[in-house]
Amino acid sequence: MACPGSVALEAPFPDTSSSYAAEGTVAHTLAALRLMEYRDDPVRFSLDQLSTVYEADGFNFTVSEGMIAHVEDYARLVLQYREGGQLLVEQRVNFSPVIGVPDSFGTSDAIIIKGGELIVIDLKYGMGVQVDAAENEQLQLYALGALNDYDMLSDFSVVTMVIHQPRKNHVSEWSVPVQDLRAFGRKAAEAAQTVLDAPKSPFGNLVPGEKQCRWCKAKAVCPALKDEVQASTALAASPDDFRDLHDVPSDNLGAAMDKVALIEGWCLAIRAEVERRLFAGGSVEGYKLVEGRRGNRSWVDEKDTEALFKSFRLKQDEMYDLKLISPTKAEKLIKDKSPKRWAKVDGLISRSDGKPSVAPVTDKRPALAITSVADDFRDRDE
Repeated sequence: MACPGSVALEAPFPDTSSSYAAEGTVAHTLAALRLMEYRDDPVRFSLDQLSTVYEADGFNFTVSEGMIAHVEDYARLVLQYREGGQLLVEQRVNFSPVIGVPDSFGTSDAIIIKGGELIVIDLKYGMGVQVDAAENEQLQLYALGALNDYDMLSDFSVVTMVIHQPRKNHVSEWSVPVQDLRAFGRKAAEAAQTVLDAPKSPFGNLVPGEKQCRWCKAKAVCPALKDEVQASTALAASPDDFRDLHDVPSDNLGAAMDKVALIEGWCLAIRAEVERRLFAGGSVEGYKLVEGRRGNRSWVDEKDTEALFKSFRLKQDEMYDLKLISPTKAEKLIKDKSPKRWAKVDGLISRSDGKPSVAPVTDKRPALAITSVADDFRDRDE
């Protein structure tokens, strides 16, 4: 919606996947199995997928205790929202009638019909970017699709959208009146029509920005993004230009900081496109593929190695590294089974404060009060 021209610009690029996306696919598969297993019996929790190998997008994943734990967290959250309502799992939602574009649909992880409230829940298994439900365009389109598909079942007055990122311990909820959601649908339809009416040339209606460029497949070749980066860095062409940044006014520095993520994303996209072409057997002037640093050493067969060490009469402490389990693993092992024991364990855990980091003023976390070194010395003098 934010960059209508990106639709034409991305068209020639193939759809690609990654191990992270494939891992998310496996987690969604497990989540659906969990919810469908005990949808009608929230006490039963018998599905055991530990060590099961799943294939997704050409990648193989062995289900770990960590994945099971995160999926169970998500399932419990869904069941909490479902209480008193009807749960629908992995439902295809069609929002084509809303935006006026055929074959516009998606798969909603969980939909709950609860009287006049329609609840749409989305599982995000990744750890990279924290995603909020408020004004999330994808989630609103899914909610509009669900509203379109199930409007005949109830007189909905409010739609609640929820995003759960269990690996980041993040839950975001946003509720809007149905009329407000439909107003967004009209804006989405206008944006879709803009795309349909745009010239076939990919150079029309390109609007670069951190949000819309983040997942764009064509940002490495986007002329508008290139112009934006060049304009943002025009006054910093060499290392010498960075030496006097302490003299740059605060408002100018803040405006430049707004562009940092956009520029970093463009740089990463350029690197990724060069790698893609070289790995495909193509060429890029001035660059080639070489073997990188070799991986860590590992035993070909641990049992054979163990037997060999025993024949050497090595001692136990020489052959094995014994280490106490981590607080995270202890929590998964003890907390649900014995809250009283966990309370004792929790008292033995320490956690360092997070390091200060720069964030925009719109960030929900409170600002840290930092005093300068000069102020510290001034207080001592006084």
